[in-house]
Amino acid sequence: MDRNGGDTAALHAELTDLLQLEHDALPAYSVAISGLRTPEFREALTSFREDHERHVRELTALIRDLNGMPIAMPHLPTGLFKLAVQTAGLPGGERAVLLAFLSNEWQSKEKYARHAARPHPPEVAALLNRCAEDEARHYDWACGALDRLGCGADTAVGRAAGAFARFHGTVADVVEGGGRMAMETAVRGLRRR
Repeated sequence: MDRNGGDTAALHAELTDLLQLEHDALPAYSVAISGLRTPEFREALTSFREDHERHVRELTALIRDLNGMPIAMPHLPTGLFKLAVQTAGLPGGERAVLLAFLSNEWQSKEKYARHAARPHPPEVAALLNRCAEDEARHYDWACGALDRLGCGADTAVGRAAGAFARFHGTVADVVEGGGRMAMETAVRGLRRR
């Protein structure tokens, strides 16, 4: 049990899932930044990548503090698919890069918001709320940038990108949820020994 009487295995699995989400994001950010030419866009994504690097450090420290073992790798196979989505945007220029970025960022925003809304010990809740705020800010920035580029949510391209983001994010959540359940089961099994 955790400090507040909760299920430690479930909490470790939840935090590990979020840590892996961060490891999904980092290489996709590098690809996105490499495909942008506008300094303002590159600077924004570089700053957002720094937020993700901070999330990795903070989640890793929290998992260790809770006597868990952080997993420093992306989700398999969804992390690779997210990277492929971002890479596919490169030949299409900045609009395509940012549309792919938005698709990947939608899942991060939604996932952190769901986790932040759950009851957690205070230090976990504080971290998840900070991360959720960062993800919402990243997503809102991308929406604004795409709007300025003529691909906002009210355009045909924007609506198609939004539909793809929801589909892609929902499928990734289902696959990653299976991994989280397997992790939780494994942690419980190790604790019984």
